Amino acid sequence: MMNGHADGLDDLDFSEDGFWQSFHAITISLPPLILGWIALANDVASVRPQTGSRLSTIGSAAFIDLAVWVLPIVILAFLAGPLGIAKRFSPYVVASNWGSVIGSWLTAPATLVRTLLPEWPALVASINLAIYAVIVILTYRLVHVALKKSYLWSAGFFLVLIIGSILMVVTLQNALGIFVPAVSG
Repeated sequence: MMNGHADGLDDLDFSEDGFWQSFHAITISLPPLILGWIALANDVASVRPQTGSRLSTIGSAAFIDLAVWVLPIVILAFLAGPLGIAKRFSPYVVASNWGSVIGSWLTAPATLVRTLLPEWPALVASINLAIYAVIVILTYRLVHVALKKSYLWSAGFFLVLIIGSILMVVTLQNALGIFVPAVSG
Protein backbone atom coordinates (compact mmCIF):
# COMPACT_ATOMS: atom_id res chain seq x y z
CA MET A 1 0.00 0.00 0.00
CA MET A 2 2.81 2.38 0.83
CA ASN A 3 4.20 1.68 -2.63
CA GLY A 4 0.87 2.77 -4.08
CA HIS A 5 -0.41 -0.74 -4.81
CA ALA A 6 -4.02 -1.35 -3.79
CA ASP A 7 -3.53 -5.12 -3.66
CA GLY A 8 -1.93 -4.63 -0.23
CA LEU A 9 -5.43 -3.97 1.10
CA ASP A 10 -6.32 -7.59 0.33
CA ASP A 11 -4.11 -8.73 3.22
CA LEU A 12 -5.93 -6.65 5.83
CA ASP A 13 -9.02 -7.58 7.85
CA PHE A 14 -11.68 -4.86 7.61
CA SER A 15 -14.26 -6.70 9.71
CA GLU A 16 -15.31 -5.31 13.07
CA ASP A 17 -12.78 -7.59 14.79
CA GLY A 18 -10.07 -6.58 12.31
CA PHE A 19 -10.85 -2.93 12.94
CA TRP A 20 -10.39 -3.25 16.70
CA GLN A 21 -7.41 -5.60 16.37
CA SER A 22 -5.63 -3.01 14.24
CA PHE A 23 -5.21 -0.91 17.38
CA HIS A 24 -2.77 -3.61 18.52
CA ALA A 25 -0.45 -1.66 16.21
CA ILE A 26 0.02 0.75 19.11
CA THR A 27 1.60 -1.97 21.26
CA ILE A 28 3.83 -3.09 18.38
CA SER A 29 4.96 0.53 18.02
CA LEU A 30 5.79 0.94 21.71
CA PRO A 31 9.55 0.21 21.59
CA PRO A 32 10.42 3.04 19.16
CA LEU A 33 7.82 5.31 20.77
CA ILE A 34 9.31 4.72 24.24
CA LEU A 35 12.78 5.41 22.87
CA GLY A 36 11.49 8.72 21.49
CA TRP A 37 9.82 9.60 24.80
CA ILE A 38 13.07 8.95 26.67
CA ALA A 39 15.04 11.08 24.20
CA LEU A 40 12.50 13.90 24.53
CA ALA A 41 12.61 13.66 28.34
CA ASN A 42 16.40 13.94 28.23
CA ASP A 43 16.22 16.95 25.88
CA VAL A 44 13.63 18.70 28.06
CA ALA A 45 15.58 17.98 31.26
CA SER A 46 18.81 19.36 29.78
CA VAL A 47 17.21 22.59 28.54
CA ARG A 48 14.44 23.12 31.11
CA PRO A 49 15.30 21.31 34.36
CA GLN A 50 12.42 23.05 36.13
CA THR A 51 9.94 21.08 33.98
CA GLY A 52 9.82 18.17 36.39
CA SER A 53 10.97 14.60 36.47
CA ARG A 54 11.91 12.67 33.38
CA LEU A 55 9.19 10.17 34.27
CA SER A 56 6.49 12.86 34.19
CA THR A 57 7.84 14.09 30.84
CA ILE A 58 7.75 10.53 29.48
CA GLY A 59 4.15 10.19 30.71
CA SER A 60 3.18 13.46 29.03
CA ALA A 61 4.89 12.44 25.79
CA ALA A 62 3.09 9.08 25.88
CA PHE A 63 -0.25 10.84 26.38
CA ILE A 64 0.47 13.16 23.44
CA ASP A 65 1.47 10.35 21.08
CA LEU A 66 -1.58 8.26 21.98
CA ALA A 67 -3.89 11.27 21.66
CA VAL A 68 -2.43 12.15 18.25
CA TRP A 69 -2.88 8.52 17.16
CA VAL A 70 -6.47 8.01 18.37
CA LEU A 71 -8.17 11.44 18.43
CA PRO A 72 -8.05 12.02 14.64
CA ILE A 73 -9.69 8.60 14.17
CA VAL A 74 -12.48 9.56 16.58
CA ILE A 75 -12.99 12.88 14.78
CA LEU A 76 -12.95 11.12 11.40
CA ALA A 77 -15.60 8.67 12.63
CA PHE A 78 -17.99 11.61 12.98
CA LEU A 79 -16.94 13.23 9.69
CA ALA A 80 -16.73 10.11 7.50
CA GLY A 81 -20.36 10.37 6.34
CA PRO A 82 -20.27 14.05 5.40
CA LEU A 83 -16.88 13.56 3.71
CA GLY A 84 -18.24 10.68 1.63
CA ILE A 85 -15.80 8.11 2.99
CA ALA A 86 -18.06 6.17 5.36
CA LYS A 87 -17.52 2.94 3.38
CA ARG A 88 -13.75 3.52 3.39
CA PHE A 89 -13.51 4.44 7.09
CA SER A 90 -12.64 0.95 8.33
CA PRO A 91 -10.12 0.26 5.54
CA TYR A 92 -8.51 3.63 6.19
CA VAL A 93 -8.26 3.09 9.96
CA VAL A 94 -6.95 -0.47 9.66
CA ALA A 95 -4.39 0.48 6.99
CA SER A 96 -3.41 3.64 8.85
CA ASN A 97 -2.92 1.83 12.15
CA TRP A 98 -0.71 -0.85 10.61
CA GLY A 99 1.09 1.71 8.48
CA SER A 100 1.85 3.72 11.61
CA VAL A 101 3.84 0.75 12.91
CA ILE A 102 6.17 1.09 9.94
CA GLY A 103 6.45 4.83 10.46
CA SER A 104 7.20 4.40 14.16
CA TRP A 105 9.95 1.88 13.51
CA LEU A 106 11.44 4.03 10.73
CA THR A 107 12.02 6.77 13.31
CA ALA A 108 14.05 4.50 15.60
CA PRO A 109 17.42 5.00 13.80
CA ALA A 110 17.04 8.79 13.94
CA THR A 111 16.19 8.63 17.64
CA LEU A 112 19.22 6.43 18.29
CA VAL A 113 21.49 8.85 16.43
CA ARG A 114 19.95 11.74 18.40
CA THR A 115 20.60 9.90 21.66
CA LEU A 116 24.12 8.73 20.83
CA LEU A 117 25.36 11.88 19.09
CA PRO A 118 23.70 14.84 20.84
CA GLU A 119 26.69 17.05 20.02
CA TRP A 120 26.00 16.70 16.27
CA PRO A 121 22.64 18.49 15.88
CA ALA A 122 23.11 19.17 12.14
CA LEU A 123 23.62 15.48 11.40
CA VAL A 124 20.66 14.53 13.57
CA ALA A 125 18.46 17.15 11.88
CA SER A 126 19.48 15.91 8.42
CA ILE A 127 18.72 12.30 9.27
CA ASN A 128 15.39 13.26 10.87
CA LEU A 129 14.40 15.34 7.85
CA ALA A 130 15.21 12.51 5.43
CA ILE A 131 13.34 9.91 7.47
CA TYR A 132 10.29 12.11 7.98
CA ALA A 133 10.19 12.94 4.27
CA VAL A 134 10.10 9.21 3.49
CA ILE A 135 7.38 8.65 6.11
CA VAL A 136 5.26 11.49 4.68
CA ILE A 137 5.51 10.08 1.15
CA LEU A 138 4.71 6.54 2.25
CA THR A 139 1.81 7.67 4.42
CA TYR A 140 0.31 9.75 1.60
CA ARG A 141 0.41 6.70 -0.65
CA LEU A 142 -1.29 4.63 2.04
CA VAL A 143 -4.02 7.26 2.48
CA HIS A 144 -4.62 7.40 -1.27
CA VAL A 145 -4.86 3.62 -1.61
CA ALA A 146 -7.02 3.14 1.50
CA LEU A 147 -9.53 5.88 0.67
CA LYS A 148 -9.74 5.09 -3.07
CA LYS A 149 -10.24 8.76 -3.90
CA SER A 150 -8.56 10.98 -6.49
CA TYR A 151 -4.98 12.10 -5.94
CA LEU A 152 -6.17 15.66 -5.34
CA TRP A 153 -8.82 14.61 -2.80
CA SER A 154 -6.31 12.35 -1.03
CA ALA A 155 -3.74 15.17 -0.99
CA GLY A 156 -6.21 17.58 0.59
CA PHE A 157 -7.27 15.01 3.17
CA PHE A 158 -3.64 14.18 3.92
CA LEU A 159 -2.68 17.85 4.24
CA VAL A 160 -5.48 18.46 6.76
CA LEU A 161 -4.41 15.32 8.62
CA ILE A 162 -0.74 16.40 8.80
CA ILE A 163 -1.47 20.00 9.77
CA GLY A 164 -4.02 18.88 12.36
CA SER A 165 -1.57 16.41 13.87
CA ILE A 166 1.22 18.98 14.06
CA LEU A 167 -1.09 21.53 15.68
CA MET A 168 -2.29 18.92 18.16
CA VAL A 169 1.28 17.95 19.11
CA VAL A 170 2.39 21.57 19.53
CA THR A 171 -0.74 22.49 21.52
CA LEU A 172 -0.46 19.49 23.83
CA GLN A 173 3.29 19.93 24.32
CA ASN A 174 2.78 23.57 25.28
CA ALA A 175 -0.18 22.73 27.53
CA LEU A 176 1.81 20.01 29.30
CA GLY A 177 5.00 22.09 29.40
CA ILE A 178 7.26 19.62 27.63
CA PHE A 179 8.30 21.60 24.59
CA VAL A 180 12.00 22.11 23.93
CA PRO A 181 12.67 25.79 23.20
CA ALA A 182 14.79 26.64 20.19
CA VAL A 183 18.39 27.22 21.11
CA SER A 184 19.72 30.41 19.57
CA GLY A 185 23.31 30.89 18.78
